[in-house]
Amino acid sequence: MEGGESTQTLLKALVLGAKVDDPSSRGGGEQALAFTDAGALAPPYDPEAMCLLVEHSNSLRQNVDAYATNIDGFGFRFDPVIDFEAEEARDRVRDTLTLERLAAREAGTLDSSTSVTPTADEANARFDELRQQSRIERARLEAFFDFACFDHSFVDLRRRTRQDLEVTGNAFWEVLRDGKGDLARFVYVPSYTVRLLPLDRDPVEVKERVRVSPVTFDTVSARRRLRRYVQIQGTERAFFKSFGDPRVISRNTGAVFPDVASLKTADATDGPATELLHFAIHSPRSPYGVPRWVGTLLSVLGSRQMEEVNYLYFENKSVPPMALLVSGGRLSDASVPRLERFIEENLKGKANFHKILILEADGSGTGDGGRAKIELRPLTDAQQQDALFQVYDERNIDKVGGAFRLPRMLRGESKDFNRATAESA
Repeated sequence: MEGGESTQTLLKALVLGAKVDDPSSRGGGEQALAFTDAGALAPPYDPEAMCLLVEHSNSLRQNVDAYATNIDGFGFRFDPVIDFEAEEARDRVRDTLTLERLAAREAGTLDSSTSVTPTADEANARFDELRQQSRIERARLEAFFDFACFDHSFVDLRRRTRQDLEVTGNAFWEVLRDGKGDLARFVYVPSYTVRLLPLDRDPVEVKERVRVSPVTFDTVSARRRLRRYVQIQGTERAFFKSFGDPRVISRNTGAVFPDVASLKTADATDGPATELLHFAIHSPRSPYGVPRWVGTLLSVLGSRQMEEVNYLYFENKSVPPMALLVSGGRLSDASVPRLERFIEENLKGKANFHKILILEADGSGTGDGGRAKIELRPLTDAQQQDALFQVYDERNIDKVGGAFRLPRMLRGESKDFNRATAESA
């Protein structure tokens, strides 16, 4: 520069991206406070955060869908306890009749003069009776499960249950009964809306069925400590009781009443709570279930951060393909807008392959005889050619798949062979 002037270059560093907390440790805000006010136990992991993680993960959804499709999506079938078409069917019926008579003798309801070993005629009569009962029972079961849910099939209910179970570690069905107390309908309940209350202090006497023979049961009384549940959706709150709980419990408050009349006397708008069936992936440290992939939580979060870094590259990390260096002078006033317009309008399309850009430099006032030098220097070596952390992400995907014990083929990630090839091999 003339007159010994010096040039100062200012370098500024801009850090992009705000601090992000671990999604699994975020509080639920007002909803979490509402569950606490209802007396619910806190789950080890926030169920709603688990749902959001699956939505944002590049590896969890395909594993969950593989479970739902290959386990629950295949439907169901009814297998009889005794196959009456099998060769040993009559022997099994004879053993069944013997076990029933032994149980009756122990209970004191069988005459001591009656032999516990049935005769051939008694066994044949019992065989015909059980075969007829089996046909009737199958027909009733098929009719029930064809309409076990209100707005979807029983298979769809099981698929939803599997998805909740694998995402949050918990799943819930509301069980509705008819006027006779028999099962009537199953209703899917989103797991992230339900919390468990502590076990009741006082045990409750309940009726339980114990198997006497392959086809008969006896009813016994047992005392168990039961649990209540609470569901909160928005501003609505509802309490449920455990499946098989004989007590009358308030749907609005969770309080226990001696009968329905007492409940209605306390609040005419209230009603008895229905039963809730809880499915869980067992955890030894909590009554809640824990998803099987929670051990790979850091891998899931790391892959998500990797995706965000690669996405932000296009907005904040771009490096131009070349630099125009001018030494010994400066570009003329007319060349600068011409260069900008050429880059914006004439760098695309096959018609511009052989266009020539002429740049003019003004060398007046320089200290080397007015000679200016213009140089185009490529910067492609500094450009990122592909996404970052690809090997890291691939290993994370395999870790998550290992938590589900699913090979790449069942996750839809195998590129070398398909399922038909694997099965034929």
